[in-house]
Amino acid sequence: MNQLPVLIIVLPLLIAPILLLVRDNRHVYNLSLGVSFLNILLILILFQDVYQNGNILYELGSWKAPIGIRLNADLLSCYFLLLINFMAFICLIAGNKTIKSQVEDDNIHLFYIAWLLCNVGFSGIVLTNDIFNLFVFLEISSLASYFLISQGNYKASSLAAIQYLFIGSIGAVFILFAIGILYVNTGTLNMTDLSNKIRSGSISLSMSLSIAMFLIGVGIKTALFPLHGWLIRTYSYAPSIIVSYFSGTSTKIGIYILLRVFLDIFNSINPLEYYNLAQLILFLSLIGVLLSTLYAIKQNEIKKMLAYSSVAQLSYIIIAIMLLTPDGLTASLIHVFNHSIIKTGLFLVVTVLFINNKNVSIGDFSGLGEKYPLLMSAFVILLLGLIGLPLTSGFISKWYLISAILQSDYWYISGVILITSFMTFFYAWLLIEKIYFSARLNHDASVATSYQLLCVYFLAALTIYLGVDTSLTFGISEQISNNFYSTINQ
Repeated sequence: MNQLPVLIIVLPLLIAPILLLVRDNRHVYNLSLGVSFLNILLILILFQDVYQNGNILYELGSWKAPIGIRLNADLLSCYFLLLINFMAFICLIAGNKTIKSQVEDDNIHLFYIAWLLCNVGFSGIVLTNDIFNLFVFLEISSLASYFLISQGNYKASSLAAIQYLFIGSIGAVFILFAIGILYVNTGTLNMTDLSNKIRSGSISLSMSLSIAMFLIGVGIKTALFPLHGWLIRTYSYAPSIIVSYFSGTSTKIGIYILLRVFLDIFNSINPLEYYNLAQLILFLSLIGVLLSTLYAIKQNEIKKMLAYSSVAQLSYIIIAIMLLTPDGLTASLIHVFNHSIIKTGLFLVVTVLFINNKNVSIGDFSGLGEKYPLLMSAFVILLLGLIGLPLTSGFISKWYLISAILQSDYWYISGVILITSFMTFFYAWLLIEKIYFSARLNHDASVATSYQLLCVYFLAALTIYLGVDTSLTFGISEQISNNFYSTINQ
């Protein structure tokens, strides 16, 4: 079992050069799908073992930490690891036809290599116990992301990739400088050792600067309002399947880094409370929820509507974290999982129906309920989950979020959550009205494959299941939260 963390990272890295040699698009796809499926099996085994027996540590090269590099699989990392790789696998199954349509034949094998490297970067971020290697894995995923975004068949795809490169580089520089300052102050890069040394020291001016740089860098990577501009352009012009993949993974990695740095490494000095950063971020997130939801209502293009919706949903997650209570952290982790499933499913529907359409408008959904009754039913279920109606996972997310808010000092924020949920219902209803109550147009919608349909149906069914049985998300999230706050209070 101790070998599982490194295997999850190494297996895709071993397959990547093989894909470069194979080049045959069919074999490249099968190998990519196969290694993704194998990784999910390994993660499930790892998750179960960590849940039952505690953390699993792996020392690379048998060099003991803090001198050597260590991988640390705890409940938080396994939670995000499962989410990321599950979304990658679903999108790979659904994306074969889309990738063939949107990416040039000569670049398809490179596209899958970049996909695997991006996912390796994400997995490495959540498994590493070394803060510099967190930065290294972050850059691996970022470099792969730039290539993936640029492969869209829109004129603005390259521009979106360049913008993402510049914005991402700025965020990376802030994080790198923060790591450098930490190393100068503590003489170590191991996260556990860092936490112990920060606990025994005082908060210097340089340490305050490191905290500020981490917050800005992670804010950019997370698309934290008002640092979210890159996300709208990326979601609008990247290949459709990449938007589906990123909506469930990329920004969630930023959430993980935020939790790992501020609630784990810095837990002894609690900078979010000490510097009143929590109140500042809470205020910005409230504005983000209101403005992003308002902008989503005003959009006619579906991708931009869902992109602004993502910014609003991310703001919900940040609000829950900034309550600085165990219930708030539990609510945020539940919403991370549920939102990833819902938003990936919504983008997948747009992807499979409108593969080559640059601008998919609300009007393009007119009458699709008659033409694709089952697919549109799944789409509506996902929309209801986004709103947060009962019997969907979105309702569970907002129930725990509002409950956590009412039990905190910020009970009045619950009104904002209810108002923005109603606003979400408004733009979701615009789509539902077009689907079922508008005249059918001469659609140029694509014919979805059985695999694509199964992926959408599965995500819709999961949205219902997690809205009825909360043991998976709530049970794990509550345990993670209790573990974090028991450490902070020691």
